[in-house]
Amino acid sequence: MMNRETVSRIVAARGTGRENLMMVLRDLETLSGNNQLSPETLEHVAEEMNLPASAISGFVGFYTMFSTRPRARYVLRVCKSGPCHVMGSGTIFGALEKYLGIRPGQATADGLFFLEKCECLGVCSVAPAMMVNYDLHGNLTEAKIKDLIAAYRAKTPTAAEQSGPEVEGRACVIRSEGQTKRLLETVGRVDPSSIDSFLQHKGYAAVRKALAEYTPEQVLQIVKDSGLRGRGGAGFPAGLKWSFIPKGDMPKYVICNADEGEPGTFKDRILMEENPHLVLEGMLLCGYAIGAATGYIYVRGEFRRAIDRLQGAIAQARAKGLLGQGIAGSAFHFDIFVKEGGGAYVCGEESSLINSMEGLRGYPRFRPPFPAGSGFRNSPTTVNNVETFASTPLIVLNGADWYKSVGTAKCPGTKLFCLSGRLNRTGLAELPMGTTLREVIETHGGGMKDGGKFKFAQVGGSAGGILAADLLDLPLDIDQTLQAGVTLGSGAVLVCGEETCPVDFLLNILSFFDHESCGQCTPCRVGSAQLHHLARKLAGRKAAPGDIDRMVEKALLMKKASLCAMGQSPILPVTTMVRNFRQEFERHGHPDHNCPACDRTLQRLYRAE
Repeated sequence: MMNRETVSRIVAARGTGRENLMMVLRDLETLSGNNQLSPETLEHVAEEMNLPASAISGFVGFYTMFSTRPRARYVLRVCKSGPCHVMGSGTIFGALEKYLGIRPGQATADGLFFLEKCECLGVCSVAPAMMVNYDLHGNLTEAKIKDLIAAYRAKTPTAAEQSGPEVEGRACVIRSEGQTKRLLETVGRVDPSSIDSFLQHKGYAAVRKALAEYTPEQVLQIVKDSGLRGRGGAGFPAGLKWSFIPKGDMPKYVICNADEGEPGTFKDRILMEENPHLVLEGMLLCGYAIGAATGYIYVRGEFRRAIDRLQGAIAQARAKGLLGQGIAGSAFHFDIFVKEGGGAYVCGEESSLINSMEGLRGYPRFRPPFPAGSGFRNSPTTVNNVETFASTPLIVLNGADWYKSVGTAKCPGTKLFCLSGRLNRTGLAELPMGTTLREVIETHGGGMKDGGKFKFAQVGGSAGGILAADLLDLPLDIDQTLQAGVTLGSGAVLVCGEETCPVDFLLNILSFFDHESCGQCTPCRVGSAQLHHLARKLAGRKAAPGDIDRMVEKALLMKKASLCAMGQSPILPVTTMVRNFRQEFERHGHPDHNCPACDRTLQRLYRAE
């Protein structure tokens, strides 16, 4: 338990405004020594910040990174989302249980380790993975687990970050021939901790050019002319979105959505880790174009290295006169601040993200009003993805025609593809919009791992559709995937071989959605639980006749009635998986059907319930 003086000091340092609640709690949890926010500590916070105790309790209960009960010095969060599940996360749970003598939700007797399940950690190219407090480790094996546990037992509490080198951003970039590298061109060449290194590679040249040669309206028009579409998943034209911000002298905000929680997606983490100034420069250009003076980057709380590098980049940019008052000697004022998340997939939705920034539960807002009219602090706000902002300086510096020289007519430019699963080569590749799934797999993924046979790929993360062999030559852009009944989404490409059971795979996805539903609207809260229940029945060979079609019907109802994209998401994985592999689903309806994959999942991940 934190004493009142410690809580008072932390609150004073962060500020008493409700929007500072997340960081106050994050600081206190770190200081606790056992990753706990005790009820007494929360009472002190409520008193110091003049907030109802119920508001604090509701906030803590919403975000999975917080706990009101003691855990341990080291919290071992083992990822169970799609890529890690496909690559054997179940064996990692088994190894940890073997060496520590505990199951998920339990702590070791010495108070050193606490084991829990978690969803995607954003290091999918090195699956299976886990996070130890904020240290990330990938490519896990039973032998590596044993060595890691021994290393943490010997580690002093003040020891520096111990993340594995395999998860570092530049180590996760694929170096295959035939890529069209724009965003990734300087990864490995620019020192992310040095603004001087960034300046040597034309850093902030686009901002200087815009301030010297273009009006805000002209910058906005250049972005419109480029055809840049949002890279977070929705694909809405970025310039058009910016144009919705009203003109006039009023507070306006630019928000970078860096809450990269879609399983299988890790592109934004790499951009923030390896070229943080490029993201800041894109936000500067947006601020100039719409007349905003303040920007925020909302970053997943798990991305400690990215947060540290962004904070360092912001401090350096301020020192160089590239953030703050009178940028580059002009009359333009703009500053950027970092806000951290607490573990909630739904906060990837822009209105949920804004609520979280304001110190509230990350519930989606009813719309209208839209953020462009009433967003953060009830002021005009534009929200874009990391990849979208990072593309903006390249467009302003090189021109709209240059940007449109690759890609498709309606979806110009390049796209970052996150390759994971049963491939010989996994990681981040930058390719023109419209590249086929076959090229992604065979050329840049190096083909199927160990000479295996392709069965299907899920494109776009857990919310994405299933592409079987008949869609290997489908051009992957925003529009053509939708026309084929799937989606490009975030650009995640999770590839599965013949050894993957479709029922087991879908069970894992629906478990994710059940866990991540915020519970605000009934269709999603009830529907996601029912879908998960039906998937478990199928996996356990206990399904009733008609349960397969019942899953499709419930997903369709959720699509029609849910408040936000979270509840609308299960429709694609459910319908496309059933459409492609209905016979396998029907075989799971027989009690005597043998499926070791489903049995392993049910026995290991559900036995504690």
